[in-house]
Amino acid sequence: MDWKKTHYYLHTFCRYFLATMILGYAFAKILGTQFTSQPSTYDQPIGSLSGFNLTWYYYGYSFWYGVFIAISQITSSLLLFFRKTTRIGVVLFLSYMINILLVDFAYDIEGAKGMAATMTIMALFILISEYPLFIKYFLTEPPLFQDSERPDWINNIRKVKWVYIPIVFFGFYFGLSTLKSMLMGKNQFYGTWQNKDTTANFKYFNFEVANTFKINGTHNIDKIANGTYSFTNDSLVLKTFTEEYQSVLDKDKSNAIINPDTTKMLILLKGKYVIRDNDLIIQTDTNNIIFKRIR
Repeated sequence: MDWKKTHYYLHTFCRYFLATMILGYAFAKILGTQFTSQPSTYDQPIGSLSGFNLTWYYYGYSFWYGVFIAISQITSSLLLFFRKTTRIGVVLFLSYMINILLVDFAYDIEGAKGMAATMTIMALFILISEYPLFIKYFLTEPPLFQDSERPDWINNIRKVKWVYIPIVFFGFYFGLSTLKSMLMGKNQFYGTWQNKDTTANFKYFNFEVANTFKINGTHNIDKIANGTYSFTNDSLVLKTFTEEYQSVLDKDKSNAIINPDTTKMLILLKGKYVIRDNDLIIQTDTNNIIFKRIR
């Protein structure tokens, strides 16, 4: 068997197959047959959306972003059709195709996984067919600026990077970990609780990060109140902003929403609490409020 000729036929087939198929996906984005959500999707709580609906809604939110992806796909298609531009075409193709493959599997996009995997494997075959050239370009070719072309003081301190890189690497990791524990720590209240009193004017209570809360309506969409809370071993205090100041925050274009004025807050609820399994019982001066954790 003539392996070189077989390689040529397979290489050519993969080029034309990828270039042809990706055009269909590109025009689907431009014409709106892809990344289009059905009207019923907009009435569903985000927590109930499937991976497919969530992905389609997210990517379909911005039309121009879908067009940008489509233009990248059309460009790579045209480049793959010609032998002289195949190398840059396959690099461009893989730059978005690997991401598509990961999204299909991470968000469980049924019906798309097989084709995405096939096209990625074909593109990798085209890339690997000329791996010596890529190794030479990316690894063995001298860097852009040689030592003789750089200022002497740069050459003298170049070893500082072996100190700088670990500092940046571990500094960001531990710095962000510390900020997360300080600002995004989760306590025993964190989560969504459902009001067991069906006659109440609100159904869902959300305790969130940074000791903040939101009280939402029937479908956990309509906002009723929000603010901050503090607690001890047995007592809980919820504070909310005045209506006047809340309207300021809703229209905020500065940093007021990040650093709100806590002097403009009122006590919304104050009482003793008990958490038993998935039940939260808050005893106020007038009644008991019982919540059930749903997530």
